Formats: sequence, structure tokens, C-alpha cells
Amino acid sequence: MKIAVLGAGAMGSVYGARLARAGADVTLLDVNADHVAAVSRDGLRVAFDEGEDVVQIRAMSPDEFVGPADLILLFTKVFHTDAALAAIADRIGNAWVLSLQNGVGNAERIAAYVSPDRILVGMTMTPAEFIGPGHVASHGAATTDFYTASGHVDPILDRLANLLQAGRVTARINPDIHAAIWEKAAFNCALNPICALTNGTPGSVGASKDGRALADAVVAEAIAVAKSCGVTASRAHVDDLLAHAYAYHLMHEPSMLQDIKAQRRTEIDALNGAVVALGAQNGIPVPTNRMIAQFIRLAESNACFRATHAT
Repeated sequence: MKIAVLGAGAMGSVYGARLARAGADVTLLDVNADHVAAVSRDGLRVAFDEGEDVVQIRAMSPDEFVGPADLILLFTKVFHTDAALAAIADRIGNAWVLSLQNGVGNAERIAAYVSPDRILVGMTMTPAEFIGPGHVASHGAATTDFYTASGHVDPILDRLANLLQAGRVTARINPDIHAAIWEKAAFNCALNPICALTNGTPGSVGASKDGRALADAVVAEAIAVAKSCGVTASRAHVDDLLAHAYAYHLMHEPSMLQDIKAQRRTEIDALNGAVVALGAQNGIPVPTNRMIAQFIRLAESNACFRATHAT
């Protein structure tokens, strides 16, 4: 299978490496010129639990990509989706597009560039860290649920599941994928911004009575909004995800904390911000998610202010 990974940061590079090791023909596409150059020159250095490996893999900017591809694996930040797909729009052809991005509403964004019956959506709970150009790490279990966005059955599901399994990813073909996406979103709405705002980790939040209470309030609101949208998301499933993170991802720095530290834009609008917007549409009160979204946006604004007024 020819696979183009669009957005080869931490997660995109880790999955690209796993798929390449499984035998896929993988190309990494990213606008980070230093990362692309390092991978092209030295290969992609990846630290897994089973050891470190250097994977020889193509890397280039999206502008250089000529195609074709059987699958485009979309791993950009949600707010870069439009620009990333627009950059290769004339070379997508008949490829499937799989979004494993954070948040909700990704299929709708992709549908502006790809036929709805060629869109796959999913969620992954795989930890990933960008250490430096040409160097990433992933420690912990790699799991991915996915399905066609439209709900129809297609041979691509088994082909992709087999390939992911060969790359040591626990792959689940999940017809109830929209519920799974909302459950992960609720999990991320809790841990990502709480860790970002407190310089914490899943372990430290889980060890705090206040941290757990705040996370529980966020999740309760998010699940209520999901159900108001007709999605049968399970609070119990989210609680299981939180318990696992509290116990086994003790010192992991979630992506939003990494973004805040690096003074980068976060994905708050696709997480808590989306819960707030959909809650308003459907008459569901979400005061905790609203407050957290406001605090994250303030943190982003503060970083921008400091950069603008630095002497």
C-alpha cells in the first residue's frame, strides 16, 4: 500500500515508521524543513519500547509530493487541515483519507476535498514525542480504532487493519467509531488543557483530588453534548481511559502542554471549544469546558503578547 502521511510531527512520524516497518510504501509530508532534511539524510530515528530503530523513509514538503497514494494519513493539527489538503488537492486522486486527528468534526472538514465515501475516521491512544529533527519516540501501547466516515463496509478496512497489526499497532475496525472519537475527545478535553494549565502530567492530575474532580466535570459535560448530537458515547469508557492514563502515563506531557511550553497555537477549538459551541447549539450547559477554553486562549494570548512586546 502506498501511504502518504500528511503532517509528520511526533504522531505522524511514529505511525509512518510503524507502517513502513510493516512493509508499506510510506512518504512523510511536512512543512518542517529541518525534520524533512534530517529524515532524508539520516533516516527516521524512532525510540520504541522494544528498542530504537532507524527507518529509511522518504520525506518531503507537501509541494514536492507527486503521488499517487492509496491512502493519505492525516495527522496535521486540526487548524491546519484545510491548508494541508489544499496543498495536495490536485494529487489526492482516488486515495482514501484517514483522519486520526484530535477533536470532533474532522470528516466534515475533509469532505471539502475528498468524496465522503473515501473518508476514514478514527482515534488513536498512542503516545508520541517529537525529540528533534529526524528523531521521535513512542513509549506505551499503540492502539487505533477506525471506520468509514459514512458507515459503509469496504475492503480497505481489513487491508488497513492487517497493515497496522503488522506494524505492532492494535487495530480495531469499529463501526461505532463516532462514539469512540467523542470518547477520546472527552478524555482529551479533560487531560490536555488541565495538564497545560497546571504544568502537570496524567499522573499528577490523577494523584490530585482537585485534578480528578475537574477532569470529571469536563467529561460529564462533553458526554452530555455528544448525546445531544445523537452520539452514544460512554462515560464509563472515558473513565477507563482516564484511569489508564493516571496509572500508566505518569510523566507523559500531553500535546497541549507541549504547545503551551513552545508558545504554539493549541487545538482547544477542536476540543473544549467544540464542546462549548455544540453545547450552545443544543442547549446543554458546559460551564467547566467554557472556563477551561477561556483559560487556554488566555495562555495563548499571553504568549503572543509577550513575544510582541519583548524588549
